Amino acid sequence: MDPVSASPHTPPPSTLADETRRLTRLAWPIVVGQVGLVSMGLVDVAVCGSVSGEVLAAVGAGRIFSFGIVLFGFGALRGIEPIFAQAWGAGERNRMGSALAQCMAFAVALSLPLAALHMLCGPALTLLGQPPEAIPGAHEYAVISAFGVPAALVFTGLTAWLQGQGRVRAPMVVVAVGNVLNLILDLLLVRGAALPGGLDVPALGAAGCAWASNAVNYGGALMLLWLSTDGVGAARRTPWSTVFSKAAWRKMLGLGLPVGVQTGLEVWAFNVAGLIVGTLGAAALGAHVIAMQLISLTFMVPFGVGAAASARVGNLVGAGHKWRSTGLIAVAMGASWMAVSAVSLLLFGDTVVQLFTRDATVVAVTLTLLPVAAVFQVADGIQAVAFGVLRGAGDTRVPALVNVLAYWVLGIPVGCYVGVHLTGEPWGVWSGLAVGLTVVSVLMMGRMWTVSAKRTVRV
Repeated sequence: MDPVSASPHTPPPSTLADETRRLTRLAWPIVVGQVGLVSMGLVDVAVCGSVSGEVLAAVGAGRIFSFGIVLFGFGALRGIEPIFAQAWGAGERNRMGSALAQCMAFAVALSLPLAALHMLCGPALTLLGQPPEAIPGAHEYAVISAFGVPAALVFTGLTAWLQGQGRVRAPMVVVAVGNVLNLILDLLLVRGAALPGGLDVPALGAAGCAWASNAVNYGGALMLLWLSTDGVGAARRTPWSTVFSKAAWRKMLGLGLPVGVQTGLEVWAFNVAGLIVGTLGAAALGAHVIAMQLISLTFMVPFGVGAAASARVGNLVGAGHKWRSTGLIAVAMGASWMAVSAVSLLLFGDTVVQLFTRDATVVAVTLTLLPVAAVFQVADGIQAVAFGVLRGAGDTRVPALVNVLAYWVLGIPVGCYVGVHLTGEPWGVWSGLAVGLTVVSVLMMGRMWTVSAKRTVRV
């Protein structure tokens, strides 16, 4: 790592209002893009559900398995963003092309073992006791989805490279186009269609949904490459010895792997909580799914603010400026949004839940989860943004360890004990998530304060 030196290319934090506006300009396209990605999943569910419950179950199980694997790659590629952000902040524009070439090679290398793991979908779902009738379709969905993994990771790597430079709108535009393409292809391939000229597209069910997603992934990656022609040209001129430099790959692995592990285990913790809730009955599981959809949507804002803070802090580190005030402003933005979300869940939860289901039992159980969700909303926003801030500073290993321990050593055991053994209620399982998130948020803020007090070094 190289000590930072002052650079004029990135302005230092100024007034509270100016820095808030700067973070907002970076964050809102990221938020819109993430909402767009969530929307693709909702469209898949809606189209498959309109065909049959069997197709929906197959796609649902296949998506859970596939996403749980690919998530590791997404996190690892987000973890190397400080390399780009700090170089850009230091004014080292000549390094961006070689950094992109290394990132693309890293993305493809990660994609190969992750794609191979998709072949284990059927045996894994059987081992987990999933419905036997859904397993063949889920396995087919996962195997086909494996072919789209390289494109999905290339897209994520390109997004990290662009965000490191503050170029956040191009991925948003690509996701918007991808939503339209995904809807059209889902309707054609999942349900089948008779096209003009006597051409009939057969209904492929779950397999059609997977092929549609693959097409969107490759189309999005190619479109984003086209929008990044300045970097792509320089990347193509990078010597192979530079692309596969041992020092560069050690740096990418050192930054990316902890974030990949942290991202995967955090989401898997919520999935395990869902499995625990499922032991309490069908109504409990339905309530868990609905409540998770709601908090996943509200989480998109702190996720976007965290990504924006990562880019901004990385730029400041590269330029040799102090970044604590930027980190605190970003955390305050995320926490404020989640506080509003918490109040909204308490005030309007009944109305919103009934948009998902009219089953009185499921509605009643969901309404017992929303107060717990409201409690941990602010903590969730704080930890998400603080982790983004620390990622921008190149500090990924300790935060990842803290996150994993808080969920798996504290949160899940507490939730299992309170939810299954003490209360027999889903809200008891969620209380463990609240404990874990609260601990993470406190420790993340302490880590951010400690790291920001030291002389920051370049990654």
